Amino acid sequence: MTMERRHFLRHGARAAAACATTAMLSSCSLFESTASPGEPESESTDAPQPTGDRNTLFIYGWATYVDNTEIFDAFTKETGIRVVGDAYDSNEVMLSKLEAAGGRAGYSIIYPSDYMIEQMRSLDLLVPLNRKLLPDLTNIAPSYLNRPYDPGNRFSLPVSLGSTGIAYNVNAVTSIIGEEPTDWSYLWQHRDKLRMTLLKDVREVMGMALHTLGFSYNSENDDEINQSFERLKELLPAVANFSTDAWTDLLRAGDLTLAMAFSGDGIRISREDPNIKYLLPASGTSIWTDTIAIPKGAPNIEASHRWINYILRPEIAVSISDANSFGTTNRKAKEQLAPDLRAIAALDPSEAYIQKAKPSVNFLNPHSISMKPTGRA
Repeated sequence: MTMERRHFLRHGARAAAACATTAMLSSCSLFESTASPGEPESESTDAPQPTGDRNTLFIYGWATYVDNTEIFDAFTKETGIRVVGDAYDSNEVMLSKLEAAGGRAGYSIIYPSDYMIEQMRSLDLLVPLNRKLLPDLTNIAPSYLNRPYDPGNRFSLPVSLGSTGIAYNVNAVTSIIGEEPTDWSYLWQHRDKLRMTLLKDVREVMGMALHTLGFSYNSENDDEINQSFERLKELLPAVANFSTDAWTDLLRAGDLTLAMAFSGDGIRISREDPNIKYLLPASGTSIWTDTIAIPKGAPNIEASHRWINYILRPEIAVSISDANSFGTTNRKAKEQLAPDLRAIAALDPSEAYIQKAKPSVNFLNPHSISMKPTGRA
C-alpha cells in the first residue's frame, strides 16, 4: 500500500467552492481495488430502466432511500403511482449519469447530499420546487433550511441528518488495547494493535486527517494537504481495507477492531449488536444532510411533489429514520421516534457538539463547506 503523493492526487481538478483541494482526491487510485467481495461499486443494475411512464415514479438515491419497500407500497396504495428505486453509491456517480443523459435520465426524484446541490444548481440540473404543492414543508425544522448550498431552498429540501464517526467492537478493543476509543487520535495512538477499515471516500478520509492536525476539513492549503497525506500513510499498516459498508460482518466477528463509518451504518449495527458501538469523535467530525430534489427532465413532476410531501409527513419521516438509522430534519417526527433511537446521542448531535464540529458542518456555518460522503450505501 505504498504510493506517491502525485499518484494519490493526480486524477482530479479543482472543482468549485472552498473544498476544491480535497474534492480533487475523489478519484484517487488508493481506493480503486479495495472493495470486499460483494460490495457494490456503483449504482444498482437490478431496477428497471426508467421510462416516461407517468404512472410510475422512478427514484434515484442512496440505497437507504430506495430499499424501503414498505414506504413505496404505502405510497402506491394511496396514490396509485408505482414507485421504482435505483441506487447509487456516490454523489459523483449520480451527477455523471444525469449530466450524460442531458435531462433524459427518466428519474423524477433524486437524493443528493447537501454539497452536491450547489454543483447541480450551477449546472442547471434541477427543477425548482413548487411550494404550493408541499403543504407539509413546515414540518422541517427552520435551522436546516435556507443554507448556503441552496438559498431559500428553491431546489431542494433537507430530509436526513448524518455524521461520520467510529464504529468499534467493544470486546475486541478492550481485550487488545484495554480502553475504548473517544477520538480520532486513538487510530494513530494504537495503530500497531488495531485492524481497521477507513471509508472508501477521499473527502472524508482526507478531511479526518486534516482535522486531527488542527486544520479545516476544507483546507486548500498545499502544505496542510501534504502534512495530512503523510499522516494518513502512518495508518496504512493497520488498514485492512477502504470500504463504505462491507466492514459490518467483519466487525461483528472481531476480525476488525474498528471502522471509520457513516452514522446510518454505525448506528444500525449498534442497534442490532450491543457489542458494537458508534461514537462521534470528541474533537469533532463531519456532520451533513441528505436532501431530496427533482432532476431536470423529470417526466413526472406532479408525482415528484406528491412523493416529497408524502415523506414530509411526520409518521413517514419516522419510518424512514427508523429504517436507515439517520437523524431526521422533521421536527414533528423527532418527537415520535422510537425510544431506542431517541436515546442515541449520535443520531442528533447536540448544539454544543455541532459548534465543536463547526469546521466541517454546513447547515449551521454559512462559511464552511459540508464534508458530505461521496460513497456510501
